[in-house]
Amino acid sequence: MLYRHVPTRYGIIKRIGRIMLNYRVVIAAFLALFLVTPIVASADLKKLPTPSGNFADLKINSEDFTLGPEDAKVVLVEYASLTCPHCAYFHTEVLPSIKKEFIDTGKIRYVYRDFPLDRLALGGAMIARCSGKDKFFGFIETFYKAQSSWSRAAKPAEALAKLSRLGGMGQDKFNSCLQNSKLQNDILQQRLQAVNDFGVQTTPTIFVNGARFNGGLTLGQLRTLLENIISKRSKI
Repeated sequence: MLYRHVPTRYGIIKRIGRIMLNYRVVIAAFLALFLVTPIVASADLKKLPTPSGNFADLKINSEDFTLGPEDAKVVLVEYASLTCPHCAYFHTEVLPSIKKEFIDTGKIRYVYRDFPLDRLALGGAMIARCSGKDKFFGFIETFYKAQSSWSRAAKPAEALAKLSRLGGMGQDKFNSCLQNSKLQNDILQQRLQAVNDFGVQTTPTIFVNGARFNGGLTLGQLRTLLENIISKRSKI
């Protein structure tokens, strides 16, 4: 009677079997969570966008506003409008990281080209160019960061003039710049060339080594795309 609750050898083996089975189930569930989830995320991250066209020569010249080494194997060209919200997003949320990771490290060359969608964007583009090549990108980034405050202002010209003064441009230079018909025509000609030669229709439109991507790219997409191209170019 004293030994009736002592488990038999068969009972012990059966109990151990149940424990091991439960253990395997737990381990399997853990591995599924640990291994499968990152694979799915990685697949999403590495999904490259599809270009809408390819152009061998984007006719980059000394008149272009550029950042990064001239001899870079990878060239990113952006067509943008200063009043375009998607362009503002690209310049505030995407380009800063791309500049730090790829432009400042000499991996790519970046080219900015104006594609004004309205007269306000044209005026802003003219002011940025009148600031000079050394200040151009400072003006461009300021205009994008403050886009909603000047482009939607009751008196946008005054708001733009105020921002320009913060960058060191006086009112006289501001006024004379907006009256520069040659500069205005140059920008409009660049826009026309973008339409006729490269099929640009929306902003931002981005070209990476001639491959055209309409409507901009997310940081993850652009980073993955650049890394992929740089990796391939390094093997040539």
